[in-house]
Amino acid sequence: MSQFYHKWIPRTIQLLVMNNTGRLKLMGFLLPLALLSSILHPQSSMFGERYALILGGIGGQPEFTETYLQQTSRMYQLLTGRFDYDPKNITYLFEKPELDTSKIDYQATAENVRQAFAQLGRNLKENDQLFIFMVGHGSYDGDWCKFNLVGADLRDIDFTQLLDSLPTKKIILVNATSASGPFVERLSAAERVVITATKSGQEHFATNFSDFFLDALSSEDADVNKDQRISMAEAFSFAKSNQDKWFEEKRRIRSEHALLDDNGDGKGSPTLDAANDGTRASRVYLGPVSAEWQGIASKAQSGQASPTDKLRMEKLALEQQIEDLKAKKAQMSSEVYSRELETLLVRLAKLNKEIKEKPGN
Repeated sequence: MSQFYHKWIPRTIQLLVMNNTGRLKLMGFLLPLALLSSILHPQSSMFGERYALILGGIGGQPEFTETYLQQTSRMYQLLTGRFDYDPKNITYLFEKPELDTSKIDYQATAENVRQAFAQLGRNLKENDQLFIFMVGHGSYDGDWCKFNLVGADLRDIDFTQLLDSLPTKKIILVNATSASGPFVERLSAAERVVITATKSGQEHFATNFSDFFLDALSSEDADVNKDQRISMAEAFSFAKSNQDKWFEEKRRIRSEHALLDDNGDGKGSPTLDAANDGTRASRVYLGPVSAEWQGIASKAQSGQASPTDKLRMEKLALEQQIEDLKAKKAQMSSEVYSRELETLLVRLAKLNKEIKEKPGN
């Protein structure tokens, strides 16, 4: 428990009273119970914790092993650095753990992958987000796509069952291996973003999509809407565009065609638009919540957050709920969608009015 938590909660308890609507009133404004915990501990907010699973498959040849080590290590550094993941929430499996014992947890075997998912099943909560990054060799036998591991391989259907066993639906899976296309159809589900390096199991040559995807997560240029965050849609589009340029400049026949699926229809798209895929992915991020939220959370940690700041935290959380609802529109009846959207918009209007009425606004 943080020093902030110890310091802030006794004073908070003295200021909390329950009103007749069942919400807590804090220093003159209304605060949902769910939001209280997010202010007390912003990293464990109502947006959930962020977890990651990095899988580096078998290389087969030293040069491939070295490439996969560089790619997985780079992703680990991005997650713990730029995206502020807690290292305890990252599980890293690789062909040869001895190559980096400071980061790699286990050897990349089928049994260890299953054990990693079992542990995630115990740790994850419904509102948490899981990011899975896979590099290595893949194969396709006409029925199943396989991720090549040390010893026995795991099939796309195996990963489907492992994902379905988790308590959260908020999953991002990037399979940058060869022959990874069938993962889209097998793993597609509501609230999942599935990205593959190839469009089919027949594209079986070694891929380079992961390098461009890592570049996207590292580049400010990928932030198209300049909101200081890189969505999965932005990362995919940036990676795809730069990969296209690479094939053109090298004058090579294109050996891989990346796909993204985020609407649960099992049909990935090479380009994103509202009619097909991209709506949800444009609202899904690896990084923590918005810069504005982080700024207010930082003020809360130092005891400097004002009642208006906390109202703004509630507003940002509500706006995120609205964006999440929009992303699920295609899977809902028009009546249910309209009713839920209206409820959220009315709450947002009341919050905006309350913020505007605060002194100094």
